[in-house]
Amino acid sequence: MMIETHMETNIFEDIANEIRPQLIELCGRFLAKRNLTEEAEDAVQETLFKLWRMRDHLADYDSPQALAVAMAKNVCIDLLRRQHAEVIPLHGIDIEDTHQTDQGAISHDTQTLIRQALNQLPSTKRRMIEMRSEGMSLDEISNVCNTTKQSTKTMISSARKALLAQLRKGGI
Repeated sequence: MMIETHMETNIFEDIANEIRPQLIELCGRFLAKRNLTEEAEDAVQETLFKLWRMRDHLADYDSPQALAVAMAKNVCIDLLRRQHAEVIPLHGIDIEDTHQTDQGAISHDTQTLIRQALNQLPSTKRRMIEMRSEGMSLDEISNVCNTTKQSTKTMISSARKALLAQLRKGGI
């Protein structure tokens, strides 16, 4: 019989606080090569968020620190790939000219534009919006991101405004 374990928040916080300085240094050095040092904190937050989501399985690993380092490298690589990805211009898209009147195609196009606009946001803000849309409370998001509730609320509001501006540029 297998007993399911649930890592206590304070234990996870201890692990996160211990490895955070190493992750900041690693991500800073990794992203400095492309002049993206300001994104290092976002990369660390994303790494810690991924660790948080798998917190109940961390005991399965010999070294959560080694896991976090590998995850941070992958987050940095993903960030660099997104920075170099070809961005499809959002302006000038006219649904009428696409000759696709099918509602499903229009819905797909709209979702694509929304995803592109989300990808333009800094990763921490994007992640907070995604967590909020998944139904997480402000308290839960602030715990995961290691921020205050007010800071979380402000960042989500700012991200929503930026997202709306991006979508308006794209004609939505």
